[in-house]
Amino acid sequence: MKQKRLVSLFPIGLIALCSLGQTGHAPGRLTLDDKMQALAERLLEGKQGSIVAIEPSTGEVKCLVSKSFLSDTINRAIGMAYSPGSTFKTAQTLALVSEGIVNKDSKFTCSEGFWKDNIHIGCHKHSSPKDLIGAIAHSCNSWFCKAFMNMIKDRAKYKNKLEAINKWKEYMSSLGLGRPLGIDMEGETGGEMPDSEILERLYNGRWNETTIMWVGMGQGEVLATPLQLCNLAAIIANKGYYYIPHIRKNVDTTYTTRHLSAASPEAFDLVREGMRKAVTTGTATTIRHPDWQICGKTGTAENPGEDHSVFIGYAPMDAPKIAVCVYVENAGFGADLAAPLAQLMTEQYLTGKLSERSERKARQWYDFMVMPYDPTELMEEETPTGSPAETQPAPSATPSKTNPDRPFMKPVGNKQK
Repeated sequence: MKQKRLVSLFPIGLIALCSLGQTGHAPGRLTLDDKMQALAERLLEGKQGSIVAIEPSTGEVKCLVSKSFLSDTINRAIGMAYSPGSTFKTAQTLALVSEGIVNKDSKFTCSEGFWKDNIHIGCHKHSSPKDLIGAIAHSCNSWFCKAFMNMIKDRAKYKNKLEAINKWKEYMSSLGLGRPLGIDMEGETGGEMPDSEILERLYNGRWNETTIMWVGMGQGEVLATPLQLCNLAAIIANKGYYYIPHIRKNVDTTYTTRHLSAASPEAFDLVREGMRKAVTTGTATTIRHPDWQICGKTGTAENPGEDHSVFIGYAPMDAPKIAVCVYVENAGFGADLAAPLAQLMTEQYLTGKLSERSERKARQWYDFMVMPYDPTELMEEETPTGSPAETQPAPSATPSKTNPDRPFMKPVGNKQK
C-alpha cells in the first residue's frame, strides 16, 4: 500500500508525525495544533512515551506525539498497548455503576490494602472506608478490586462467571477499549480487554474472581493505548459518547458519527465528580488551577523496572474543550510527572500559550531525563551468581508509601519489608 509521509514544521525543526494510508481523501489540513505539538515534543525530550490530546466535541486529535530511545518505528501513542493502571478505575466505575453492582454510597474498607486467600494487594494510607467518589479521588486499590470481584461472582445477576465477564467486556468495548478505534493513521493496535474465551484459554478454565482481581485496578489482563485512554477521557467529558479520533479535517461521516457508550448517565456523573475530587482533594492536587476546573485521574502502572507514569483528564469540567493523556514509561507515580505535563498541555490549548510561571515549570521538565527500562541491567542487578539450580527468584517489590496508584502485590510468606 502506498503511504503518505506527513510532516509539520515547528520552531524546533521538522518533525515527522505519522504515516497515513493512501485513501480517497484529497490532501487537506491536519487537525493537529502546532503549538501543542511543539510543547509535547519538548516535554517528552529525554523520555520515552507519548502525549495525546483530543477535542471531545469533534474527535479531532489536537496533539499526538510519540518519543522513544529505541530505533524502532512504533508510534507509541497508537501502536503500543500498556497497562492503564489506576486511570482504568474510571472505566471500571462506569461498568460497575451501570450494572448496579455499586452506587454512590457503596463503601469498602481498606487498611493500606487487603488480603484475599494468599495474596496481598497493597494501597496507600488513607481514611477508611471510602465511598465511590472517595475511592476514585484517592485511588483506592482495595475498593476497586473488591467491587470488580463482586461483579464477577454475582450469581443473582449472572448465571456464571463467563456471563459476568462477557457483560463487563461489552461495557469496555463500548468505551473504545480492547479494539482499534479506527483513527485515520496506520499502525494502530487494539489493546486487550479479556472476555470468557480469552480467560478460559489463558487459565484452562481454572479461574475465578480472585484470579483476575488485578483487572479491577487496571493491571493484569488489561492493556490500552494512550490514544484509547485519551478517548476514554473524551467520552467522560461528553457524558457518554465519542467521535472516532482523526487527524485530518474534512473527513467523511465515518469520523463525524457519534458513538454511544453502554454506561448510564448516572455513572458518568459520578466518574466526573470523582475525577474532579482527585484534582481538588485527592491524588492530583498538584495540578489544581484557579482559572479552570481540571478533572483527572492519575495512574501508576506496574512494570519491570520503574513504574510507568500515567494521567488522563479533561477541562474545563462543565464545558470540556480538551481531553489529554500523558503516558511516560518508567517515570514513577502518575502525579509526579504525567499529571504536571498534562496540566501544561491543557493550559496551552485553553489559553493559546503558557503563563510565565508555567513556562518556568515547562523548562524544568525539558531537561528532566527518564531512562527506559533495560531488562539486561535488571537481570545483572537482581540475578545472583551460580548455576541455574542455585538461582532463586527475585523478591517482590516493596510497597510504595508515596504512590497511591501503585498496587503492591505479593504472596503471603514473602518477608520483603
